[in-house]
Amino acid sequence: MATNGHRPAETRDRKKALIVGAITAAILVFGLGYLLGTAGDEEAAVSPTATTPAPTSETSAPTPTDNPSPTPSAIATPEPAGDTLPDGRYFVRLTDIQGGEEGPLLLQYDLAYFLIGEEANQAADDRGLETPVPNDYFIVNDNPKRRLTPLEGVYSVKYIPEGSGLSSPVKAHEAQFLGWMGESVQTDFPPKDTSWWWVTIENGSVTKIDQQYLP
Repeated sequence: MATNGHRPAETRDRKKALIVGAITAAILVFGLGYLLGTAGDEEAAVSPTATTPAPTSETSAPTPTDNPSPTPSAIATPEPAGDTLPDGRYFVRLTDIQGGEEGPLLLQYDLAYFLIGEEANQAADDRGLETPVPNDYFIVNDNPKRRLTPLEGVYSVKYIPEGSGLSSPVKAHEAQFLGWMGESVQTDFPPKDTSWWWVTIENGSVTKIDQQYLP
């Protein structure tokens, strides 16, 4: 009789265990399904679809409305190749005169860059020099290369006589200029190593030579 009295209790315990197990399994299945569904939503959110075009190099490239950082023209402008320069106006230091016996006279010069304002300050700062630059100008002459251009036909020369106190150049005679360049005549031209000039090249020849006033 005692054994039969324990069976209802054991049956109730088994039922409770089965119910708890079923509830636990249901929770695990629900939780696993929820996690899988959430992961699928997140993957769909980050993964590009067929209707979303991927960025191209054309859309990511800078447009004309972009504002690039200013760069000194001496750096932005490529150094001309070769010994001669194309037609144009150039800032130079005059160094020598050659030829003339069996061909045209050749003006030898060292190409440089005359910068003012922000370009001058940027170029000086890039080289660890004082800024703002004195007198608002800065000369860049990083390349010692010498170039030659013919002095053919008619050309004009303007210079600032030494000790004159002038700030604007005056006209020089051709013989006076050639004598100074060849160091064969005593003139009132400035020293070559401290003076700077603008030369104009037209049709492959120098047509104008003007000294730059420097305070």
